[in-house]
Amino acid sequence: MNDKFDDILKRALAPSEEPDFRLNRKILNQVKETNGMERIRDRHEAENRKMRRRFRWTPGVVLSLVLALALGTTGVYAAYRFLTAGEAAEKAGDTRLAEAFASEGAVLVNETQHFRNYDVTLLGVVSGDSISELVMEKNGELLDSRTCAAVAVSRTDGTPFPDSMSNEAYDDIRFFMSPLIRGCDPEKYNLETMNGSYVQFAEGGILYRIIACDSIEKFADRQLYLCVSEGSEWNGEAYVYNAENGEISRREGYNGVNALFSLPIDPDLADLEAAQAYMESMEPGNAAATEEEAYRQGVREADAFMEKITPETIARYARRLEDSVQVFGAEEDGALYRYETAEGEEIMAYMDRTKEFPDGSPGMSPRIRYMHDESGTDSLRIITFTLNEDGTVTGAVWLPEL
Repeated sequence: MNDKFDDILKRALAPSEEPDFRLNRKILNQVKETNGMERIRDRHEAENRKMRRRFRWTPGVVLSLVLALALGTTGVYAAYRFLTAGEAAEKAGDTRLAEAFASEGAVLVNETQHFRNYDVTLLGVVSGDSISELVMEKNGELLDSRTCAAVAVSRTDGTPFPDSMSNEAYDDIRFFMSPLIRGCDPEKYNLETMNGSYVQFAEGGILYRIIACDSIEKFADRQLYLCVSEGSEWNGEAYVYNAENGEISRREGYNGVNALFSLPIDPDLADLEAAQAYMESMEPGNAAATEEEAYRQGVREADAFMEKITPETIARYARRLEDSVQVFGAEEDGALYRYETAEGEEIMAYMDRTKEFPDGSPGMSPRIRYMHDESGTDSLRIITFTLNEDGTVTGAVWLPEL
């Protein structure tokens, strides 16, 4: 990799950042922490060479907000209460997306919907080609035409979201956010199935998330929505899909978050032929749909295996690749771990002492990353960092003992 990519990767993985790896399920190569997944790639480097493993992390911002409003009501509130969509993108390390949110084609919504425990605000949405520095690929092809949305979530009682994106802090705090399309069953058409990803960060109490998926502009002649619910996948109990007319609505009386925003995208941007071709590609039996199901099965397998992995148990279920061991000096921080397998597979992880070892105690960091492809546990690679007694840090890759 060249120096330019190193600079972009290190900026995206700056020491103030915390990981949240939860949703990149369409991409066959992924890097995850034990509660999810994400990726990063510099666009120009991506156009020049394929990288087998990569990831992105999420920075924090300082902002506080206390709102306590009635369950289920909606309204529009001044944007100064939150970061703007562009500011959120900038904080997430994506200058190009920040510029896209400032363009004429962006729709700045700033609508808040209120629930018993959370207030959910859609900051804005933008679609287009090459609108983000953080791009995705599938089977070696760049997914360039994207729709991105910025969302903010706060707690109604004023309790702040944890600054840390660690597994422990967010184990019970999960949200599913996705564009939806009238006339397309949301069980089949959502962020997971539409090559989706997200990056999120929190500091000062507010959780910000930027989601991205295949562009939905081609469907702009239909009603378009953005849903936010609790959990990590589409929740059919929170919404109603009317198969007769294609409408999607909130399920009244649902006890939880089921925000549903209208996305006011210009209908003139619709492309009926492209929309029809996209829908055909999602049909069962289509190669893309078959690949998606195989990948989901791989995700389930790998995630189930990783549920058993902790610093205390890893040696019981996996073996360390001795040629992968790298030792960082006692004064070395903000370092990038890299390992290339005999098959040419490149594995990377960023080591930040303050995040890996917050109390300075020797031992393996509980922030254990992992990656795999559609074959699940057969392709699982586990990355660990261990603080040694002399202050050095050991990075290593482990393989599951199956």
